[in-house]
Amino acid sequence: MLTVLLDQKLRTHTDSSIKRRDPTVQNLARKYNKLCGQLADLIQSGKAPRNAVAPLLIATKGLFHLDIDDEIWQDVGLDDEVGNQGPIPRWLGDENVRMGIRNLLDRDRCVEEETRLKHERQALQEWAEEEWHCIEVACQNEGE
Repeated sequence: MLTVLLDQKLRTHTDSSIKRRDPTVQNLARKYNKLCGQLADLIQSGKAPRNAVAPLLIATKGLFHLDIDDEIWQDVGLDDEVGNQGPIPRWLGDENVRMGIRNLLDRDRCVEEETRLKHERQALQEWAEEEWHCIEVACQNEGE
């Protein structure tokens, strides 16, 4: 009971902290998106370095409900090296490579899940075998 109350209190505190900070974070996301738009304009007008890529905009709706595949985690166009004029890495600029990476990660999770399920199946079979043995012993003892 105490654990449930503590969990509820922690959740309430977390929710209120998020609500309190939500307007500030939303404002920062809007400012970031405005700067991304300005950068995109500079790139389009040719005033940005060659091969410059504008960062992706941040969706302000659902900002606190992020998923691992959300665009906010991508660092497109953010580079600390000023003189870097090389090509964009394929993992960053080629959508087919990005999709392949996601698919490979999904496959890896499936392999992990399959391994876990095999262990679960084996444990269930061992349990059922033990239960069957107990029933057989009980039936034999009842007949005596």
